[in-house]
Amino acid sequence: MEESVKAAEVAAGTDLGEPGGEQTAAYIMLTEEDLKTMLQEAAKAAIKELKREESKERKRNKYHDTFSLMKCYRDAVFHIENAVSEGTQLEIQDMTEEQQETYLRSVRRTRFRTMLITANVDKVIDEMEKRRTAAGREMEYKIFDMYFMQGMTYEQIIEQVEKDTGERLGKNTPRRWVTGIINEMSILLWGIDEERMK
Repeated sequence: MEESVKAAEVAAGTDLGEPGGEQTAAYIMLTEEDLKTMLQEAAKAAIKELKREESKERKRNKYHDTFSLMKCYRDAVFHIENAVSEGTQLEIQDMTEEQQETYLRSVRRTRFRTMLITANVDKVIDEMEKRRTAAGREMEYKIFDMYFMQGMTYEQIIEQVEKDTGERLGKNTPRRWVTGIINEMSILLWGIDEERMK
């Protein structure tokens, strides 16, 4: 047995020494072609992993962007309805006419952009309500509405649903349902990545 281990050590270009003794470095001989193949395979695996991580990151970013958009949705609607965009609405006495015009142009531009974004979000929200109603899952949409449109916390939602319907929800149920709708909305708002199509 010891002789076969010693023969394997010599064939591998190493000598592990005596038990308890010092060990020397092991060397493996490769042809240039074998080395090139190994490096190419390692590079392919690294690129594949990088793409997978980038895809996961894009998905997380889309979810985050959609969630953030919905968190500021009520403020955006307030901006549209209340932004000072006409000269008659200005009550600032110390502004020159040029400063007033610059300010009004800026407000009109942001108000218009906000109107476009909220119009798109409104369509997606309507679609979510239609889909949940068609599937007989109206409560999911109601909870989504309570969280984003009414600004309630998950705890308040659980209490309100129990008070209104007598239905008891699990502690994580509202969050899970909101997450499901946000994931679905992300695709409707931002589209599908090329990688998902492959």
